[in-house]
Amino acid sequence: MWFKSARFYTVDFSEINNYFENEEAMEEALQKVAFRPCAAQETATIGFTPIFGREGVYHFSSGENHFFKLYEENKLLPTSVIRDELEELVEEKELELKRVLRKNEKDALKSAVTSKLLAQAFATHRELIIWCNFAKNIVGVSANSAKRAEKALAMLREAFGTFPAELLAPKILVDKTLTDYLKDNSLPNKLTFGFEATLKSEGESGGTVRILKEELTSDEVMVHLNSGKVVQEIGLCFDESLEFNLLTDLSVKKLKLTDIYLEHHASEKTDDEIADMQSLLVLQGELFTEFLTYLLELFNCEHK
Repeated sequence: MWFKSARFYTVDFSEINNYFENEEAMEEALQKVAFRPCAAQETATIGFTPIFGREGVYHFSSGENHFFKLYEENKLLPTSVIRDELEELVEEKELELKRVLRKNEKDALKSAVTSKLLAQAFATHRELIIWCNFAKNIVGVSANSAKRAEKALAMLREAFGTFPAELLAPKILVDKTLTDYLKDNSLPNKLTFGFEATLKSEGESGGTVRILKEELTSDEVMVHLNSGKVVQEIGLCFDESLEFNLLTDLSVKKLKLTDIYLEHHASEKTDDEIADMQSLLVLQGELFTEFLTYLLELFNCEHK
């Protein structure tokens, strides 16, 4: 249940603190928008689900850190499949009637074809994990796209009536700051360079360079920077604990706990799978709180 990617937001919890201070109210709110499978004619559904397995509670709390899980089902029905089936059916009908079908007749056939194929469509399933820190007014969603993260926030609003989350608003230019860090081979305390970056020339027609498994302070990288390219994504490590790729919108990818952190903090696995997952979420909540507090201060983000 460890986040692999995350998009972060600030949120004013004052309007919904009754839920975060009352476990029964929290459970009731989440269960009202619980996941259900797609009905025969639905293409997608999403809802909250028990956080540990198929049964049990819908949230897990440790101090001021709270975790939720969304489950999403999507039916795969390419438009090309509908089109091919429809064309074949229209041709048959026109031969049978010996005339061209009218628009309303084609629309009726398309609706029938879509209904038939939806009932046979293959379904995919995905999870989204949400982390909230009530004290720090921050929330993270385990999504690598803004669209999926916004979908999670919409479900929180549906559960709690409101969820006033806002994008992180840095008061300094993130891409310039990261580029300067790399040019100067100098990072703030607690950060070290990783071995991955994406550099892009300014302007729509500019080229992009992706660096993998390389020293980011090498002469080759400096050549690209000196030619005017700026950092769009960069691999970093926070406090010898958390490896990640930071993007210029302050979202993160490829999150991974370091071996040093696991050696000093991780508990040995037990026969109790739920207890092991809870232990990992406790660590995740503590580390995310420290990491996000640092990130918000580093880039001078407006904070509720």
